[in-house]
Amino acid sequence: MTTSAPSKRLYLTSAAVSEASGSPTELNASLYNRKDISRIDFSGAGGYAVPHLEALPALIEYLSEAVLVVNASGSIVCINSKAAQFLGHTQGALRGHCWPDFLVKRYQPHYHNLVDMGRRGVLSAQQNPAEMAIICANGDVKDIELSLSYLPSDDPLLVLVIRDLSSYKAELFKLHMLASTDPLTALANRRHFDERLQHYWEECNRNQSSVSVLTIDVDYFKQFNDQYGHLQGDECLRRIAAAISLAVPRGQGLAARYGGEEFALILPYHDEAMAKAVAVKVQHYVSQLKFSEQGLSDDISVTVSQGIASEINGQFRTPFAMLCAADTALYRAKAEGRNCISSSC
Repeated sequence: MTTSAPSKRLYLTSAAVSEASGSPTELNASLYNRKDISRIDFSGAGGYAVPHLEALPALIEYLSEAVLVVNASGSIVCINSKAAQFLGHTQGALRGHCWPDFLVKRYQPHYHNLVDMGRRGVLSAQQNPAEMAIICANGDVKDIELSLSYLPSDDPLLVLVIRDLSSYKAELFKLHMLASTDPLTALANRRHFDERLQHYWEECNRNQSSVSVLTIDVDYFKQFNDQYGHLQGDECLRRIAAAISLAVPRGQGLAARYGGEEFALILPYHDEAMAKAVAVKVQHYVSQLKFSEQGLSDDISVTVSQGIASEINGQFRTPFAMLCAADTALYRAKAEGRNCISSSC
C-alpha cells in the first residue's frame, strides 16, 4: 500500500520565505485574528515571527492586488509586478523611488495625513480606502483607491494596496451623462439644467455677479410636425439644438432642452445686455438653417421666440423666480408676433 507524501506548509520566518514540514517558527495563528495591525508585536518578544525584509518581495508577489511597501520617508522598499506594471516601470527601477512623487499634487497632503495617522497609532483597520490619482510613467493620470496599513517598528513600513478605478470612473461618467443628457438633441436635460441653475445662482450671488437665463421656443413647431411628420420634426429639433449650442460662449454657460420644442440657456456672469447678444446669435444661427438635405423644400425655414431674465442686485429671490420671469418674457415675445426677443420687466 502506497502512502502519499506529507503535504508541505508555508511559513513566515525571520529568514526568507521557506518550506518546512513543521517548525517552532510557524507564525502564531492568533496573528490572523488581530483586527488592529498597529497593536501587533513585530519585535518577536510577543511570540510572533518577525517579518524579514528579504521575505517581503516574495510575499507580495503572490498577492492578486497591486502592492508596494514604502518606508516612513516614502521610498519604495519593494513592489510586486502588478503594481510596477500599473505604474509603467520595472520593479528594479522603482525600488528607492519616492512613492508620493507619483501622486497628483492635490492628493499628496491627504496621503501624508494618513501616514501621520499611522505613526500616531490612530489609523484604524476599518479606515476606508482613499480615492486619489497618480501620474504613470507615460504621463497618463489614473484614478485609484489606496489602502494603507502601518507596520510599526524601529524603521516603520507602510503597505500600500492600489486598486485601479479607471473603468469604474468611466462607467460612472457614462451613467452620469445618460442621466443628464437629452437623448434626442444631446443637450443637457431638464434635470441637469435645474441642478446647474441652482449651482450658478449660488456661485454668482456669492461673487456678487450677474446671471441670466434665456428661454427659447420654436415658432409654429406643431404645424411643422403635422405637415412633415415626427421624424422630420425630430431632425429639426436636433439641428436647432446644434445652432443654439454655437451661440453659447465656450465654457460660460449651459444649453438644455427644457421640454418639447422649448430650450433654455444658463448664462453665468452675463447681465441683460450680454444675454441679449447671445439671444441675437441664437436667432441668427437658427435663421440660417436649411432642410433641403432632409428632402424638404429650400424655402422652408424655422424661427424662434426668446425670453430673457437677469439677476443682479437681488431683484429675484430664487432661481425659479428668475426662470419664471424669463418664461413670461418668452410668451410676451410670442404675443408680439414671434421671431423676436423680449426681456423681463
